[in-house]
Amino acid sequence: MGNIGRKRGGLWSVAFLMTWVCSVAASRDVGAADNTPEAAPFRVRVPHNDVAQAVRRALAGADRLLMESACQEVLTDFRNASGRTLREVLDGREVSARGYLRWILYSDGRGLKPCDSKAVLAVTEPGSRVVFICPTAFVEAMSASPEDAEATLIHEMLHSLGLGENPPRSRDITERVRVRCDPWRRRPSRKESGARAPRP
Repeated sequence: MGNIGRKRGGLWSVAFLMTWVCSVAASRDVGAADNTPEAAPFRVRVPHNDVAQAVRRALAGADRLLMESACQEVLTDFRNASGRTLREVLDGREVSARGYLRWILYSDGRGLKPCDSKAVLAVTEPGSRVVFICPTAFVEAMSASPEDAEATLIHEMLHSLGLGENPPRSRDITERVRVRCDPWRRRPSRKESGARAPRP
């Protein structure tokens, strides 16, 4: 998805507050799981059980994909604003890709402007450990095309590690994930993932 703009006002103030609160919770949770990050549960904090279950299923799929070294090569395909590859960023934090997937807090994006689009499954800001799930679109994707939801979560993990957007285009990021994570290599994406949350 393209740049979604930067609105100021009530909605984005609430979104900023949610991000801060969730970041504090995520940081506290991380400390408890440092010893065995790949065995830790996923941090899904959405209020509706059907959405939470869909997110956990997609995370389990993304986790299986990240067991493969070929899939993890996507970390060397992109760099953060400082020019470091996302693999270098991850190595600097002394955690595996699968462990980092569990460091992220997955929160409810209901009410955020990007989630008004049926093409957007999740949204985050580069460097943030909070990924907001667009509940309606995400559940629909898990029902119709689970690989799109799984690719979205890996896409958002890349943003969480510092990857910006535009450039590269959102669809190019997702396509690179699909190429590296082989089960989808020849299957066209039905959904576009990976919007950036606007700063308040």
